[in-house]
Amino acid sequence: MKKNYNFNKKAICLNLVFLFVGLLGFAQNNHVINGGGCTTPVISATDGPGTICEGNTATLTATHNGDTVNWYDAETGDAYLGSGSPFETDILTTTTSFWAEAVNGGSGTPVTGAARVAPASNSNSAVNPGTAPWGLAFDASEAFTINSVDVYLASSTPSDLVVQLKDNSLSVLEEITISLPAGSSSSPVVFTAPLDFFVPTGTNYNLVADSSPVLVREFSSEHPGFPYPLGSVGSVTGGTINDNDANSTVYYFFYNWTVTAGAQCVSARAEEVVTVTPSPDAPTGASTQFIVPGDPLSSLSVTGENLRWYSDSAGTNEIPDTTPMEDLTTYYVSQTVNGCESDLLAITVVAEAGVEDNLLSGITFYPNPVADILTIQYKEKINHIIVINMLGQNILDMYNNSTLEVEVNLSSLTQGTYFIKVFSGDKTFTERVIKK
Repeated sequence: MKKNYNFNKKAICLNLVFLFVGLLGFAQNNHVINGGGCTTPVISATDGPGTICEGNTATLTATHNGDTVNWYDAETGDAYLGSGSPFETDILTTTTSFWAEAVNGGSGTPVTGAARVAPASNSNSAVNPGTAPWGLAFDASEAFTINSVDVYLASSTPSDLVVQLKDNSLSVLEEITISLPAGSSSSPVVFTAPLDFFVPTGTNYNLVADSSPVLVREFSSEHPGFPYPLGSVGSVTGGTINDNDANSTVYYFFYNWTVTAGAQCVSARAEEVVTVTPSPDAPTGASTQFIVPGDPLSSLSVTGENLRWYSDSAGTNEIPDTTPMEDLTTYYVSQTVNGCESDLLAITVVAEAGVEDNLLSGITFYPNPVADILTIQYKEKINHIIVINMLGQNILDMYNNSTLEVEVNLSSLTQGTYFIKVFSGDKTFTERVIKK
């Protein structure tokens, strides 16, 4: 009797030790519990760009022997960012650490036909962004993995489906973006969406579409009614939109779940640091510069390193610094320091008055500076006048084919510098005017 008692004490102690180790593993990996007959994976290496310029994304990879890899912004906890290798980060502005965690599922046998197997109608809709996300609420009586679900495509064009798994506090545990092919509203196309979402034991989970193309879903009159069993591991309890279990009688999107019972095994998290180099300031130079038309961009006065020139403010059309400049045109220039490119400096170029003045001898502008009315006189007919601001924008066009004198009303303009471009036959002249 005493022997049996001592054996029982040892067994109890061993069980307590095992329980403590299991709880410790759970505390270190809040979203999963190691065990369930799976093999704990190992991350052998992570890789990334090392250094990027501010305002860019980074692509990260992990070498591992697990089923999948998840990425986090901390060594512990559920600060989930996404899954997969390669993994692309959001745009980064500061040096950031990312943590990779490899995952293996349990050794159970996948079971298909869980939840509602297939819809009975073609009733369909896309997620409304104003009430997103849309999906299903469910309970898990034991830990399991959602391997895949079927969706029925009613959209005539390919699109992306963003699926999220949320816990009962609406924290995102898993997320995946799936590219879907085109379907048909009259004859929806079934598509099996791979998820591999792990679900710990618990209640009131949400499997939802944060955004979607047009997919089949069923109103209460079109399906028998909740709950729908998830094999032996849980049940789908209702529909949900807007994270508040509204529209609980509607069956949203996700049919024929394939699930695998059993807990997950996870690796220790491995860190990958992305160093972010701050963007340099834009190069310096006057925003308006006088030129001889035809001179190259390189003749402008700009201070900076490794200058790059563009013809557009978005910096999408790069042009060589040998490009001949045109009167009253705005060009854009950046500098590159330590491999990182700056914002753009805009420079509007204006032809020097002495050059074209030879073609238009005798033209006068008065008064200058001007408060309201600017008078322009010339010995030949003035055909066209354009008023241009310092950004190179045309803010006033005037046509006059019959007079040698034109009055231009500038009273509505704010104080500052403007350029008046005058056309007479095949001659042009540009004058800088100060508006008081």
